[in-house]
Amino acid sequence: MKKSLIALAVLAASGAVMAQSSVTLYGVVDLGIGRVDYNPATLGVKRPNVKTQMHGNAIVNNGASRIGFRGVEDLGGGLKAGFNYEQSIDAENGAARSGYGRQANVWVEGGFGQFKMGRAFTPSYNGMEVWELLGAPGYSVVGNTYGFVGRSSARNNSQFSYKTPVFGGFSGEIGFVTKGDYHLNGKNHKIDANLIYANGPLGVGFSYNKVSKEKANYALGAKYDFGMFTLAASYNDARNHEVTDDEGNALGVNRRSGFTIGGLVKFDNVSVALDVARDTKHQNAYDSTVKYKKYTNAVVEAKYALSKRTFLYADYLRLDSTNNYGVGLRHNF
Repeated sequence: MKKSLIALAVLAASGAVMAQSSVTLYGVVDLGIGRVDYNPATLGVKRPNVKTQMHGNAIVNNGASRIGFRGVEDLGGGLKAGFNYEQSIDAENGAARSGYGRQANVWVEGGFGQFKMGRAFTPSYNGMEVWELLGAPGYSVVGNTYGFVGRSSARNNSQFSYKTPVFGGFSGEIGFVTKGDYHLNGKNHKIDANLIYANGPLGVGFSYNKVSKEKANYALGAKYDFGMFTLAASYNDARNHEVTDDEGNALGVNRRSGFTIGGLVKFDNVSVALDVARDTKHQNAYDSTVKYKKYTNAVVEAKYALSKRTFLYADYLRLDSTNNYGVGLRHNF
């Protein structure tokens, strides 16, 4: 009888421990049909002999297909620990996309804020996401014109970051990558930061990032949700704008600055949006005498929600004189 009671007590205790932790499987499947004329290797030059085809991870997709796991454990006393692992997948054939790991980090948080280590979103991207009109889709006119606050990726490898608690809608985040971990021959470190105000319908974000011995990038934007209508605007100064090809290979660095303004209208489960970017400066990052053409870029998006997790979308992206468009279906699970 005593052994049975002990066994029941152990089971009850283990059940209580298990109840304090959880792991969630989640992901996105996004496929569409469209045409991509933009050639990142040559500014303003269209791709030759491009045909309309299926796309799963292109600039005409709403989001990149992926699968991930996230977990959290309640350590007690208001303290929590967790992790996030996420991998990009090719929804056209089901394969994992080599070299496109998305998240791989561990964190701890409490009343003091949150500390995180590993591959994660940059603080500057998190600041941009607060005001990006469409939620930073693949066809974001901001991201495709000025990068993610000048960077080719929205994530940093080997990043240490700290995020403050929210005080009256204000919060801040700072990230750091050491010289030994950053990719520039181990001679440069990187600092990344944001300052955010998000309270009710108003969101404002300031983003900053800098690689040592290089010029800094920054962006400031705001978005206001009136209910049926949303308005967003920003200023971006990407003084080290990284240009990469479709596989993420570096093609060069330029300076690109400009404004964006856009609006979104909702009608029940339908939304229509227009976001426009206009260059004020476009030149070689380290030789101001080498200037490129200034562009007015724009994206038009229409979405129809089939449910809370699934929607149809259509987009047209005018990017550096090229025409890119697509229609697709996205399902979140």
